[in-house]
Amino acid sequence: MKYKTIFVDAATVKTKATWGMSLEEPNGDQLARDVDAAILEKEQEGYELKEAIPINAAKIYASSYPFTHTSGILLIFKLKDK
Repeated sequence: MKYKTIFVDAATVKTKATWGMSLEEPNGDQLARDVDAAILEKEQEGYELKEAIPINAAKIYASSYPFTHTSGILLIFKLKDK
């Protein structure tokens, strides 16, 4: 197979309560380490990263408070030419 696609899930942390609601945010440090590990793993298998696409998700809290966050990163790899 010439291409591989991986979804790296963004770990979340809860923020301080706002209006009685506790929102979740992506843990950027953990996401960076997870993406780095995925890239290194695929490079060892002979693939190179072609594209990284953030995947966003939306939620509505308390019926009227929209909230959008990054739920993960889609990584697309191509097998290196030999």
